[in-house]
Amino acid sequence: MVISLLWVGVSAINASAAPRELRVGVYSNEPKVFVDEDGKAAGIFVDLLQLVAAREQWTLKFVPCNWQDCLEALRTGQLDLMPDVARSPEREALYDFHSLPVLHSWSQIYRAQGSAIHSLFDLQGKRVAVLKGSVQRATFINMMDSFGIQVSLVDAPSLIEAFALVQRGEADAVIANHLFGNFHSVRFGVTDSGIVFQPATLFFATTPGRNTDLLAAIDRSVQDWRSGADPAYAEVLRRWGVQAQERRMSPLVWWSLGGLLAFGLLAALAALVLRRQVQERTRHLQDSEQKLATILDSVGAFIYIKGRDYRYQYANHHTLKLFGKAASEVVGHDDTAVFDAATAAQLRANDRRVLEDGETLEAEEVNTQLATGETRAYLSIKIPLRHADGSIHALCGISTDITERRKAEESLQIAATVFESFEGMIVTGPDQRILKANQAYARLTGYAVEELVGQTPRLLHSGRQDAAFYAAMKTALRTTGMWQGEVWNRRKDGTEYPAWITITTVRSPEGEVTHYVGTQTDISSRKAAEEEIRLLAFYDPLTGLPNRRLMTDRLQHSLAASARSGTGGALLFVDLDNFKDLNDTQGHELGDQLLRQVAARLSGCVRMGDTVARLGGDEFIVLLEGLSPQAAEAAAQAETVGRTVLAALSQSYLLGGLSHHSACSIGIALYADARGSVDELLKHGDMAMYQAKGAGRNTLRFFDPRTQANVTARTLLEAGLREGLRDGQFLLHYQAQINAHQGVVGAEALVRWQHPQRGLVSPAEFIPVAEASGLIVPLGTWILRTACQQLVAWGQDARTAHWTLAVNVSARQFRHSHFVDEVLGVLEETGANPHRLKLELTETLLLDDVEDTIERMEQLRRHGVGFSLDDFGTGYSSLSYLKRLPLDQLKIDQGFVRDLLTDADDASIARTIVTLAHSMDLGVIAEGVETREQRDMLVGLGCLTWQGYLFGRPGPAEALLAAAAAHAVAP
Repeated sequence: MVISLLWVGVSAINASAAPRELRVGVYSNEPKVFVDEDGKAAGIFVDLLQLVAAREQWTLKFVPCNWQDCLEALRTGQLDLMPDVARSPEREALYDFHSLPVLHSWSQIYRAQGSAIHSLFDLQGKRVAVLKGSVQRATFINMMDSFGIQVSLVDAPSLIEAFALVQRGEADAVIANHLFGNFHSVRFGVTDSGIVFQPATLFFATTPGRNTDLLAAIDRSVQDWRSGADPAYAEVLRRWGVQAQERRMSPLVWWSLGGLLAFGLLAALAALVLRRQVQERTRHLQDSEQKLATILDSVGAFIYIKGRDYRYQYANHHTLKLFGKAASEVVGHDDTAVFDAATAAQLRANDRRVLEDGETLEAEEVNTQLATGETRAYLSIKIPLRHADGSIHALCGISTDITERRKAEESLQIAATVFESFEGMIVTGPDQRILKANQAYARLTGYAVEELVGQTPRLLHSGRQDAAFYAAMKTALRTTGMWQGEVWNRRKDGTEYPAWITITTVRSPEGEVTHYVGTQTDISSRKAAEEEIRLLAFYDPLTGLPNRRLMTDRLQHSLAASARSGTGGALLFVDLDNFKDLNDTQGHELGDQLLRQVAARLSGCVRMGDTVARLGGDEFIVLLEGLSPQAAEAAAQAETVGRTVLAALSQSYLLGGLSHHSACSIGIALYADARGSVDELLKHGDMAMYQAKGAGRNTLRFFDPRTQANVTARTLLEAGLREGLRDGQFLLHYQAQINAHQGVVGAEALVRWQHPQRGLVSPAEFIPVAEASGLIVPLGTWILRTACQQLVAWGQDARTAHWTLAVNVSARQFRHSHFVDEVLGVLEETGANPHRLKLELTETLLLDDVEDTIERMEQLRRHGVGFSLDDFGTGYSSLSYLKRLPLDQLKIDQGFVRDLLTDADDASIARTIVTLAHSMDLGVIAEGVETREQRDMLVGLGCLTWQGYLFGRPGPAEALLAAAAAHAVAP
């Protein structure tokens, strides 16, 4: 039982692996394998295979089929396993088998009631039903041929049909294994004839060369079953009536079954010889010897004859197979030819007692074979063979392999040792009084073994389990034969402890309860570990507060309770201000100290029933329940708590011996606004918290539905952008760039979104969303490719071939790892002239990683691409590195041009930009020029290239030709 418990534990651990599905053939051969009335696979082999499957994490798919179809499906690989297959040389050529037999069986002949069939000779002229393709069929034919007995075989597709043939009078007898026959004899009205032949060992078979791992796993389980390490095997046999049958028979009978069968067959042979002598006295002497060999070879025991010179005169097939030698290598030789010297000497001493003293010897002999070096144990019966005058001329030996029995006995000894050394174990009678307890059980309970014997396990009851609990336990023991579970027990000293109890019912062959076996393990450590795991799963290890998982669960229950009761509630989303700065400058240890102190202060600001949780990082959640059902009053109550939290968290902290000041931003969301959704409420709180941060930090804000509307609008806009990129909804407009001396010298490409429902969408609306979502990168690539295609078109017209085209590049697009390769790739793909392409960059882009910016610009500059600094004067460019940038042009921002005539500062800035550009040998262009006065003043400042509504609004490329004509400069 203890080993079984260990096995169950191992199986539970292995259950986390992915299970393997096996297709298993099921034919009708009860009780070994069959499909029951519910259409489910059942039988000894099915139960045993399910034990192996549980151990090895297999999933079994049982496939009903008749015997021949099952074997063919196994051969072709349509099945993975076939149970209840006897080994034969022919089958070993078609299938793979494991090494250790699962079950032992033999063939019997069953006769119709009232039929006078009692021996092989009574089968003369009879109709015998047999399973088509079975091992018994071929063996029976050979046996009948050797005896010269004429029978009519009636092939049946299944054993059920074979027995039905006898029942219907279409056959006189039927051949089946003894398990199936005994199981069905009453049902079909047949009787055991007493004719037994062909002992067999039964295996699982599989498709050759495919499933050696399956066979190895089965062998491991069979080894455990046979060694007694796992009592589940015996339980399965008992459940199907096999074990009970074996227990009613003396072990000696089992050991000598082969010998008794041999003698029975010898008697049959003697009768045959006598009958033949009457009929044909002279012709059958040689045939008789052959028949004797056939009979003895069909017996599962090792049968041999030795002369007075201790040399073998005869050895049956099983003996020769055991020795691994041919008959010529054994007959005429003594034991030294097949055994080591020590074994041969032992056998000689035993044989001498038979040959010299006339003893009939029954002895256990240990043999070590020369061929394999394997040592096995045998129970040998040796009898003297005498002449008519009584003199001994030879001995006949019948040996049975009892190696496995010895191993079973050793396993019993091991089990006895385990009983005294493993976890707590007791054995009780049917009345539950303890008959035996081991020392481990005594140590666990605090009682001496002597104090436990005679008591019932109720001695340990703690009172934590009620009567219904123990009633369910008794029901399980009565219906399933086993119960296991967790129980709180009380020791002799009164201390209580959790224990894992397993109770197994032991029944007699008649099904009566004889004992209960119980094991008990103290699981205090496991319970403590489970509690620790629970805390890790639901609580933040740093602060001890509920974590996101537990908070979400509580919030769900709180929302449901609020909906039922009609009360209000609120969520406070608390985020520490500038926490990252503390971590980065002072280290995480001080950051952790701050978080722990914040957690303590938050807990002190709320009522006992409210929840304070840590989401992670520097974010906390406060759940306020039971607020007023009126939204305004609930908001006021939540604000009061929020103000209390702000005040508490703004007080100084002592971190590492130093004073530290911190504050927080709080977003408040009311339950009423979330419509019962946890995600919605958390999202509202998060939005409100960011509104508080945007309002200057160290403050609180309530969720504003308009914020949600903006977020929703941005989400829809982002989805629309993706569709627009996919469906080609974007187009480029171009705004002319005019030079005072040359007229139109180029244009700036400006993207437009032609939405199918909304029409033209302003870039001011969709460009920020594209930037935030990352869609600016694919959009920028499309703009660049389309602009280069336009450059190619202009290059083919003499009027526009000299034009340049300015393309805006966002910071995100410029910082993309493949930006340079992408630009060069587009130029190569389209064939555009890189000297006509001008990329416009912003000052803010240049401030981030100047060295990387210069490197990227230089790479493109080497291929002829030009650069213009857009919106110059609005940022914080440092002249010290501005001069290092490979720029071609500065662009005066329209903000300075707009008030150029009325604002002296704007005029001064514009003049400075023009002067700076000239001093750095850079071109300069002003954007947003809308009046002639602005243009004229720019000319006065030295800026001779302009762009703006004065010269035309952005439009399709075709419109630029009209602008070029309108602003042409006379040669």
